[in-house]
Amino acid sequence: MHKLLTGACALALLSGCATVGPNYKPPVTAVTSYAMPGDEANHGAVRADIGDKVVSDWWTLFHSPRLDAIMREAIANNRTLAQARARLAQARAEAGEEGGVLSADLTGGVKRERANLNAFSGGAFSAASIPGVNFPTNPEFNLYSIGGTVSYNLDLFGGVRRRREELAADTQAQARELDAAYLTLTGNIVEQALIIGDANLQIRTLNEIVDNEQADLDAIKRSRAAGGSSAADVVQAEGQLATDRSQIPPQRQRIAEAGHQMAILVGKSPSDFTPPVFDDHSADLPETLPVLVPSALVHGRPDILEAEARLHAATADIGVATAALYPNINLSAALSQDALTAQTLFSPVATSWNVGAGLTAPLFHSGELRARQRAAKAARDVALASYEQTVLAAFAQVDDVLQAIVHDNQAYTDQLKALDAATSRLDMVRQAQRLGGVSARQVLSADRDWRRMKLQLQRDGSGRYADAARLLLATATVPPGVAEGRGGK
Repeated sequence: MHKLLTGACALALLSGCATVGPNYKPPVTAVTSYAMPGDEANHGAVRADIGDKVVSDWWTLFHSPRLDAIMREAIANNRTLAQARARLAQARAEAGEEGGVLSADLTGGVKRERANLNAFSGGAFSAASIPGVNFPTNPEFNLYSIGGTVSYNLDLFGGVRRRREELAADTQAQARELDAAYLTLTGNIVEQALIIGDANLQIRTLNEIVDNEQADLDAIKRSRAAGGSSAADVVQAEGQLATDRSQIPPQRQRIAEAGHQMAILVGKSPSDFTPPVFDDHSADLPETLPVLVPSALVHGRPDILEAEARLHAATADIGVATAALYPNINLSAALSQDALTAQTLFSPVATSWNVGAGLTAPLFHSGELRARQRAAKAARDVALASYEQTVLAAFAQVDDVLQAIVHDNQAYTDQLKALDAATSRLDMVRQAQRLGGVSARQVLSADRDWRRMKLQLQRDGSGRYADAARLLLATATVPPGVAEGRGGK
């Protein structure tokens, strides 16, 4: 007994010395900068400030109380976010299932037994075999028992430790997936709000255009009555008016569809939800948009962190597969009290115990264990390629929006000048028409140019808001606990 315990202790000390499989090292990314120089993004009405940090509630930079209110409701009630939270809780629970190398159990019970003594004696025990002794053939009795068992896996080659490492990395990946779901939700809410706002502004702009075209039509009709315009001029003006009126219902449909999508995002049926009214007075366009530096983007963006955690888990799994190729030793001990009566259950004579060690070593598995190891290494290579692809896609997304901000500033400035010129031309043509200097066709032509410039400026303005939101979302970080609803900004 003494020698067994001594050997067990020696093996236990050795068990922490070997952990097979590669140790995880964070990958080094080759991407160190954005595609465009930083100063290009810092010119114009909207500037990108590279080097600042984007907080998790990035939408508050638009200073919209209506948006803030609907966002709080969505974060609390969104079903997709609830699924991601539940998956994280599941991953944490599954990580806890891998208890480790030491386990202990308590056993106890009482049962009624009938012993078949002849099964052990070949029929020797009977009333006739021992003259003068009344020996029952099959005695009946109660058996009371209580005890405990302890098992210790020496984990000589670190298979259990690698498995715990893998589960911990899987849990981290699930947490980062929750963060990504949080950002996706907030981005979708802002997207639907911008669609509603853009549609409302286009409806307002189209109504202004319709009013102007109605005035032009009335003027052409008066000119027609005085002999200054033809019937074709009237028909053309009526057709242009009808065409622009026909553009209003599709914008109302956009509002309806965006409202329905927003209802789903806040966890409600569209019939039970009325979306807020968004327009040009509902939010402010931030003049400065914070953007993470490239190194911070790699260590702060949830999708990159999730891919890195998946890589960590895949690396640890190689250790699990490698450890399965080597022997494993389990130490065990049991203590039991067994008695025929409850009163004698804890007497010294009712005590039994055992201590032992068990060895399990792979002998022949038809190449299964080696194949499992090769598969784990291939899965690690897949995870590494996925991580590198995620990093490249993330930087490309930021680069795209940084360029879009620059182009938005240029396009909006030029479009504003074009609208001013079209407005001046339309005013001059209308004045000339009243004096009889130009035809109705010239008025309609100038009106078409003005209308096109007006709508394009409106679309460019909405595009600036959308690109600002895309840039904020592309570099936003989520501090621990925020996506879970535990605060922690």
